[in-house]
Amino acid sequence: PPKSNGGGKVPLIVVLHGAGLNDGDVWSLADPRGEHAGLIPSLLASGKAPQELKEGFAVLAPYSKGKRSFYEEPRSRMIKFVEWALSDAGRQAGCPVVDSSRVFLFGFSDGATVGVELLTTRRFRGGVLAAYGFTGNLPAKATERLRNVPVWVFHSKDDVIFPVECSDKLVKALRGAGSKDVVRYTRFDRDQEGFTGRVKGHSTGITASKDPEIYRWMLSL
Repeated sequence: PPKSNGGGKVPLIVVLHGAGLNDGDVWSLADPRGEHAGLIPSLLASGKAPQELKEGFAVLAPYSKGKRSFYEEPRSRMIKFVEWALSDAGRQAGCPVVDSSRVFLFGFSDGATVGVELLTTRRFRGGVLAAYGFTGNLPAKATERLRNVPVWVFHSKDDVIFPVECSDKLVKALRGAGSKDVVRYTRFDRDQEGFTGRVKGHSTGITASKDPEIYRWMLSL
């Protein structure tokens, strides 16, 4: 975590990675050549993180070890983990002291899809969702609980894993439920990282992670 000015508490970003083998340990999230390379943890570890991230936030990055993705984790368990990290017990275990009223969520791919479910708890101040993958329609209760929750969605039109229509529908549903002024949508025409083949277009988690503007946006909320 960064050093806060004047002893104040910094906000926290909870990072949910996408699907993968996940057969290493939590430190593999920081590997710039690992399967989750390019996301917030590896940017910080490799010294490539935007200043706004390095100096403005603490980061909590759980790892779905032994499971394909966070889809296989009970949502209640994930929320309990966040609450533990914010508690005295978490701090005694080495978690940083943060502003518990300014906890944000960053989710990529399966992490974004699960992230929407976690945002319905209203535990988070806002969220960045890259390559959201739910193809169905959000239940009315979910859109109601997401009303006025600040969300910034990223997706690429050429995503061959999760079609851009998934995010189109999500954004339309959120704006239709009255959240128009707090929902941002960055929809690229093509992959910004040069990915090709079976992962073409599925790189918006990397693009968003290195964008200083998302951190300025969080700090403005």
